[in-house]
Amino acid sequence: MKIKRYFLTLSFIITFVLTACNLRIVWTDADLSPTPSSKVPDTATPLPSPTSTLTLTPAAPIQPTPTWTLFFAPTVTPTKSWSACPGIVVTTTDTDGGDILHILRCEDGLEYDLGPLAKGAYAVGPNDKFLVYITIDGIVYGSQIGQLRMFPLFNLKREHIFTVLNIGSEPDFIITFSGGDPSYKLILVERNYDQKRMYELPRDFTH
Repeated sequence: MKIKRYFLTLSFIITFVLTACNLRIVWTDADLSPTPSSKVPDTATPLPSPTSTLTLTPAAPIQPTPTWTLFFAPTVTPTKSWSACPGIVVTTTDTDGGDILHILRCEDGLEYDLGPLAKGAYAVGPNDKFLVYITIDGIVYGSQIGQLRMFPLFNLKREHIFTVLNIGSEPDFIITFSGGDPSYKLILVERNYDQKRMYELPRDFTH
């Protein structure tokens, strides 16, 4: 009786210990895939973070832009047509060295150049025998038609008469003539200050 009670007490103790420790026996079937455990492991292995690789794409080469050059057709200056040649034809060409006067004498077709000269104004005498040229500096030149050079006749700046020359401005002269063979007078009008002066021209020059 004492032995039976001993075994009952021992059996009760063993059952209590097993129940308290919650011990279980788990059978693993090798043919089944393992069931994932919901328990998070104490030490987690960090997953490698994806590394973004920066790929540089070379820029497309810059193609040269064509430079457009505009070509304009040259301006055609119509040739004057006369029913009769007007006597003396003077044309002016502006060059780096000054103005060049091209003279055409209709009587015999003589053509020649005078200059280069400083900027100025010109006029042909009434008898088509001479030409007068005044520079912006106030120098008055004269030339007989057919001669290849010009001669100084007057220096207006030295006279200190025309105001525009005294203050160093650019004059605006109108050239006219009076008289007749063999004596001609040169009439100068400066329009900026409305000043007028008359000069006797040499006779050996005007005929």
